[in-house]
Amino acid sequence: MRKDINKYVRRIVFPALLAMVAGAIAMEGSQWLFRMRAKAMLEDIKSLQVDHSSWADAQKLMNRWGRWGGWYGNCTAENCEYSIQIHHLSFTAPQFVLEEGPHIGARALELFGLRSSSVFARIEIVHGKVTSKGFGMSVALPVSQWITPEGGLLLQSKIGSTYWPSLDVASFEGVKLRGASSYTIAKYPNRGFIQRRIRLEASFTPEESPEEKAALMDFQLECLTRWAPCRSRKEILPRAEEEFESGNEQAF
Repeated sequence: MRKDINKYVRRIVFPALLAMVAGAIAMEGSQWLFRMRAKAMLEDIKSLQVDHSSWADAQKLMNRWGRWGGWYGNCTAENCEYSIQIHHLSFTAPQFVLEEGPHIGARALELFGLRSSSVFARIEIVHGKVTSKGFGMSVALPVSQWITPEGGLLLQSKIGSTYWPSLDVASFEGVKLRGASSYTIAKYPNRGFIQRRIRLEASFTPEESPEEKAALMDFQLECLTRWAPCRSRKEILPRAEEEFESGNEQAF
């Protein structure tokens, strides 16, 4: 009997365990590769200078990221809006898993520090010059936080809209502020903050100070790979969240 059990362990259990470990290592490697790509993309976006970088500079970025990039309509030196988007573990993303339940697959991946995430970048070219650029990232919250205090999924909002249970932050530089209002312009003429559903968007103009620009593009990419998940937007882009919260407090 014992020999039969040992034979079963050798033939079935050990190979299954080895396959699971090998799969986890492969996925962990894939996640770190994703982070490396995200870092390279962010550095490429930072290297462009709004209102100075040329169509040729933009084309270099397009050629490098063409596998994940694209545009709508025409894309010429006169007018082009180009975007790049890369997803990681999209099959465990909160927006993919719409049904309520234990979500065992996503929870198992969390044990290895694996989670759904994505990054994107955007540039706009007008009359041969880069007029705006941006970078953003989204990281899923732990599965335990996909559930509301009432027991329902965060995916199903009471007001009929859809809010993904993830951390979502973006930062843009352009000749004009995104979503600027008289209040934000009066407070900070060269930078502003706005929340679109769960995404916090920071924006600033070329006239902003170099220190503030650097802080508003200082994405903490370790949230993509760290073992314990990030649980607040402040862990991804501290400066943007701090100023957004400060602005809300002063507005009321």
